[in-house]
Amino acid sequence: MKCPDKALKLTVPARVVSLLSGLLVMLCIAGAPMSVTISQSSIRINGVELRSGPKGDGGRYISLAAAEKVLGKPQDTYVAGLGVRVYAWLNAGIHVQRGFRGPDKGKIFKFQVWFIDTYDKDQDKHSGKFGGHVQLDGLEITPDTTFDSIRGQLEKTGFEITDDQNIISAKKGEITIFTVETTNKIERIEAWCS
Repeated sequence: MKCPDKALKLTVPARVVSLLSGLLVMLCIAGAPMSVTISQSSIRINGVELRSGPKGDGGRYISLAAAEKVLGKPQDTYVAGLGVRVYAWLNAGIHVQRGFRGPDKGKIFKFQVWFIDTYDKDQDKHSGKFGGHVQLDGLEITPDTTFDSIRGQLEKTGFEITDDQNIISAKKGEITIFTVETTNKIERIEAWCS
């Protein structure tokens, strides 16, 4: 009878050390700046490929399991508009959208990086704010990057710039960069995968 008691007492400190080590690793990962790389056929977060879901006409869709592998479980999930479910990681400023009707039914077809914490009155939701850097066609984009500072490079790499009265955008293929209204601040980057 005494052996099991001693064995239990010896494993409790080992469990505490293991738990604390795991928490320390999580803090180190969470403390590192997030890196997102976006191209027409790939979306990677900290080296993890998200476009590993079902194959579509324009390449692979996003895998929720891959997103959860690098970001953890979404902090918010809600229905937006007609036929879309949003999975949001507010602490990272990253959203993905899953269709629940039409050709995108059951597939995650849109990826968003939010550089500004935007509030949607209709949904009563915040977007969260991305704090890392995005690599897009050789450009480094951070929360401090202004649209004018990358405008020339965007045009050289084939992005079409549109100056509307309410927003400035740059689009190439399925990737679009939006400003906050007509300010020079980048609000978000979207990549469609359908």
